Amino acid sequence: MTRAALLLLASAVLAAWAGAQGPPPPLPAATRVKLFKVNRSVIESLVSHGLEIAAKDDPQDRAEECRKTARTLVNYLARAAQDDCDADRVAELAGLLAEVVRDGLVPNWQRARREIPPGSPREPELLRTRDAAAADLDAARAAVPDATVAGHPRVRQALDRLAELKTAFAR
Repeated sequence: MTRAALLLLASAVLAAWAGAQGPPPPLPAATRVKLFKVNRSVIESLVSHGLEIAAKDDPQDRAEECRKTARTLVNYLARAAQDDCDADRVAELAGLLAEVVRDGLVPNWQRARREIPPGSPREPELLRTRDAAAADLDAARAAVPDATVAGHPRVRQALDRLAELKTAFAR
């Protein structure tokens, strides 16, 4: 009888604990407005770049537009790291940067590299895109001060992904 009562009590306590583990409360309206204001220019820039990428037919032109998108994200990342010292925002922007490079820039640049033969008039343009992309990835890393946000685990992980992606542009 005691065993059954203890089992019932333990089950009730566990059920109450599990019930208290619901979803986090929604953000207050003032916080949501502030986040939208902070992210509005990023969203507008990304939409604009997305439309430009969609309008391009040539892989080299798409790669260059993806690089411009990446550069825009590097600029916002630098602002979040240096001015705001916001590790979560830096990690988020670095993650978006990694996605743009991984899913847009690298595949388009590699396709252009296959289609543009060495020595062709378009090869210098292709090499400029490669060099600028590598420089942008270096700038993203340099923009994150070691003393403040770079020690955050999510930031370190995102920066490591960017370093790995840079190898796609090895000479």
